[in-house]
Amino acid sequence: MAGMKKLINRTGSDLKVTLVVRAGDQPDQTSGSVEVDMAAGPDKKSGKDGSVQNVSYGNDVDIYLNGIETRMIHDGSAIGERRVVIERGSKLDNALNTNDTIEFLYDGKSILISATNSDYVPFSFTSVDK
Repeated sequence: MAGMKKLINRTGSDLKVTLVVRAGDQPDQTSGSVEVDMAAGPDKKSGKDGSVQNVSYGNDVDIYLNGIETRMIHDGSAIGERRVVIERGSKLDNALNTNDTIEFLYDGKSILISATNSDYVPFSFTSVDK
């Protein structure tokens, strides 16, 4: 079965994402890539939200990601970055391949990437009744 990720664009701008697919389980080879165009938010006319997309990649054998590339235009400037896994078990390898959701944010300087699992529930303090 191919891999699947939920991508969420929270940059405030249209975003292009490239998922780089690993050949097998070692990061020294790639087997292709998947291009994804993500909207800044819901379309005003149709209401369709292109800022959240479920994306499949790879195949039964090539189920891991080897890298990710992001590109966007913001205030007349092109901003982009490519991150590539070179070692299994690295922070990037674990983020891309042990989580099912990848979120993109923009901090005014660069595109930030955050990876979590969809069943993740943030910690909350219990209320104390007096």
